[in-house]
Amino acid sequence: MDIKQLDERFSVTAQPGIDDIEQLANLGFRTIIASRPRNETDDQPDTETLKNKAESLGMTWYEIPVEPGKYASKDIEAFASALQSSTDPVLGYCRTGKRAIHLWAYAKAAHYPIADLLSKASAAGHNLEPLRDGLETYRNRIGQK
Repeated sequence: MDIKQLDERFSVTAQPGIDDIEQLANLGFRTIIASRPRNETDDQPDTETLKNKAESLGMTWYEIPVEPGKYASKDIEAFASALQSSTDPVLGYCRTGKRAIHLWAYAKAAHYPIADLLSKASAAGHNLEPLRDGLETYRNRIGQK
């Protein structure tokens, strides 16, 4: 499992397996945000099993499933709310981690400079430059300057 830290509260990884959930708890993660729709692919671990395992270990579980590249305001707001109300540290995942990073950037765009978000994602090995215009548009739409 390749976990990338994006800020002091949030890290991201690709799809974890059932055996990874205990390892995540042992690493100190207290919240998981799943951004992958259930049954997206045939080889995907059962989300309910992952959720039950996480909760049995005292972790909080959120599901904010999105299709790649399709980030509705309700999804971004749900992700931001989950981040805000979560016990640290928080781990987000999807198939590869990309959707979780995108949702994190959109959720943070209201309060942080876009350049800082792009830099943090780049430091974690993800290029968010193609999202710059979308992040700026979202930021302006919700009234942040």
